[in-house]
Amino acid sequence: MWKPLISAAALSLTAAFVSPGAMAQSGPNGEDWRPAKELFGYTPLPSAQQAASHGSYTRGCLAGGMAIAADGPNWQAMRLSRNRRWGHPTMIRLIERLSREAAEFDGWPGLMVGDISQPRGGPMLTGHASHQMGIDADIWLRPMPDRRLSFNEREAISAISVLKKGSFRVDENIWTAAHGKLLRRAANYPEVQRLFVHPGIKKKMCEIYPGQSWMSKVRP
Repeated sequence: MWKPLISAAALSLTAAFVSPGAMAQSGPNGEDWRPAKELFGYTPLPSAQQAASHGSYTRGCLAGGMAIAADGPNWQAMRLSRNRRWGHPTMIRLIERLSREAAEFDGWPGLMVGDISQPRGGPMLTGHASHQMGIDADIWLRPMPDRRLSFNEREAISAISVLKKGSFRVDENIWTAAHGKLLRRAANYPEVQRLFVHPGIKKKMCEIYPGQSWMSKVRP
């Protein structure tokens, strides 16, 4: 899926298929009493289990998670220090497929992949309330550059808003036909349940693709 993100600079893909850090605080019987966000947020690796998403988007966890590679033929993962590029294997394969087909057929040079989930999902130390099951992904609406970004660049570079400053309308100097084609392709995958975008982007998509059934997946 694409996750719930209201942004003019990224789209949130929600698919449907269903460590070092803080010191442990032990209870009288040796239980770890740290808050859940610390238990999940400081765990560096996934569980050695069959892949499965449990719970709900805002109260869940991930078993047998898989990390998308930091670099692929048509994608680059961003904010590597967060260790949030883990997901259900079906989600990871979906992102890889979207990156490949969007580059081949839609003129989109490659995906800049934001947060997916932590190694075992669950609540995060900062940021999202969702992304807890490994089936939400943030995809920036910024075309991938034609070079590999350094680790530091991936920490500093941000997504770019496609809206006209101070308005709720798409900036035609930034928006391209490839933006619309990328969203259309993602929405047409049967695995994708919904795409969260800014209302201004939804309006633009309705103008470009009126009356299309798959537009019901594009949520403002």
